[in-house]
Amino acid sequence: MSTENPFHIKLGRIYAPNGTGKFVSFAGQVRQAAMRSARSSGRTRKTSAAAEQYFSRRVIVKVNLVKMGKQGYATQKLHLDYIQRDSAAREGDEGSLFSRDDVFADADEFQQRGKDDRHQFRIIVSPEDGKEFESLTSYTRGIMRQMERDLGTKLDWVAANHYDTANPHTHIVIRGVKCNGKTLIIPREYISYGMRDVAEDIATRELGPLNQIDIAKKLALQVRQDRFTTLDRDLSERAVNSIVDLSKIPLDGTDWAQRLQTWRVKQLSRMGLAEKIGFGKWRLEEGYERTLRRLGERGDILKAYHSSLSAAKLERHIINEPIYDAQSDRAKPITGRVVSKGILDDVNDRSYLVVDTMSGEAVFVETGRAANIADIKPGMIVKVGPQSYAPKQSDHTIVDIASRRGGIYSPSHHEMSDPSAREEFIKAHVRRLEAMRRKGHAERNKDGSWQIPKDYLRRASAYEKANGFGNPVKLDILSHMALEDLPRAVGKTWLDSELMSGASHTAHGFAEEVEAVKVQRRQFLMTEKLLSKDGVVTDATLKSLEKIDLDTLGDKLSSELGKAYNPAPQQGRISGTYREAIQRPSGKYAVVEKSKEFSLVPWRETMDRNLGKSISGVIKGQTISWTLTKGIGRSIT
Repeated sequence: MSTENPFHIKLGRIYAPNGTGKFVSFAGQVRQAAMRSARSSGRTRKTSAAAEQYFSRRVIVKVNLVKMGKQGYATQKLHLDYIQRDSAAREGDEGSLFSRDDVFADADEFQQRGKDDRHQFRIIVSPEDGKEFESLTSYTRGIMRQMERDLGTKLDWVAANHYDTANPHTHIVIRGVKCNGKTLIIPREYISYGMRDVAEDIATRELGPLNQIDIAKKLALQVRQDRFTTLDRDLSERAVNSIVDLSKIPLDGTDWAQRLQTWRVKQLSRMGLAEKIGFGKWRLEEGYERTLRRLGERGDILKAYHSSLSAAKLERHIINEPIYDAQSDRAKPITGRVVSKGILDDVNDRSYLVVDTMSGEAVFVETGRAANIADIKPGMIVKVGPQSYAPKQSDHTIVDIASRRGGIYSPSHHEMSDPSAREEFIKAHVRRLEAMRRKGHAERNKDGSWQIPKDYLRRASAYEKANGFGNPVKLDILSHMALEDLPRAVGKTWLDSELMSGASHTAHGFAEEVEAVKVQRRQFLMTEKLLSKDGVVTDATLKSLEKIDLDTLGDKLSSELGKAYNPAPQQGRISGTYREAIQRPSGKYAVVEKSKEFSLVPWRETMDRNLGKSISGVIKGQTISWTLTKGIGRSIT
């Protein structure tokens, strides 16, 4: 700036855009919008609708009905241990359960009482204003007392309060029996709406109702936040093909809310997540919700990430983004050792792993539902990659049949196309079409046939992606054993596959440890004379290691069961009763038992629904095509 003509900047007052000359803060704009809405809804100036119209407190209630079954007793203990964990309690407190009468309820006694239950109810109650409650325990007991009055029976329940997330919430477990010993059935409508109404009514009575200005103030705070907000959810619900139309002023007294939505979508535009395409019309960017959720959670994620590394005393340099984004176009599979696992958000059932990778850095991986990592423990070696949302094999079958029938699929067409297809197998395809129909991706004709759209496979892929929220990554366990236990393991291990591939890793960290352990493993195999003459690991080496492993297990089980061990054939049919699954160095194997003998076959998740039942299958190389008791043939590699 030239010194010959100096000038000084003096900021004046910020004036209102309406020409009144009055300064109006952002909060003031919100209050004025709410008041204008009150007047436009037919109220007089002397009586403000904003002061008279009240809203209840919001509460999220999630209910999961759990069928106990044979594994119910064991899974119940795991769940009770989980909800009373110390890390979820108030800082400095120990995790505990409470009940109607007990401050500290006994988990073992509750588990014992419920060991023969047909089912149980697992509930999460998360008040939006949970931090304002003087006692979540008293609040929960109030909910349970009202539920008992509504259902006409005393309930046997325990609960635990969690304070490890932004919103304190409560986990409740209710036994599936009435006070008279009969099975407790909670009506669907009560699960869908009744419980939430009870929780919101009690929260409103305890904390007081919210008026229109209170609601507006809460929403106003969300306008500039870098996270997914209630305003964003409202915009998503209003959007049609990602287009939000805010051009028309509502006449029902909700124009104040639309003004907030307009301010919010302008903020999204500044963030590059929305684009104005006309007067009052905006296009929301694809994936904007995921981007906002990522931004909002980033602080919590990084805190959990660094806490995991600190607890494991692991030092790793952050080379790239430490948060693994499975939905990125550049996402590639990663292999590494599990440093820790945890819950990112147990209200919405979201879990995570921290993985020490072969590239020399540790990454945070969101893994969806907590059940996805139930069997994973720190020290295991896993492979994580982008989830495939490809159409199912049944979708390809449906399209193939329909393409030869003028776009029509029917069970009779399926039977003619494949005479060997069983009735239940065909019904499975019909059930798939029913699921697709509910989302508008297929149309059922009056005669029971189905009209298949030409872009059905694209729609099937979109359907799978929409349902993939609980499974954001493809997660495979490569080794249940820790890396330091692999060199002398008697069995086919992940380390042997690494040796056979001939790949070498020069990176620091976990990869460096892997290279050192590979040397030890090769020396062990040479000592046991399990390598070829040139010292190379081959398929024959892996088969020999697996045979030794299974023979050892077979001899042990033979003495326990009093039956002969008969190795499964390389080809042919195998049948028997699925007795149990056993984890070995070579992998997980199912025990298939007959009257006088038993065999060991590779375990697959599909088999667990037939535990204790008869199964039969045809073995062809590395593939077993199982016929389960429900009559559905499944080809499982």
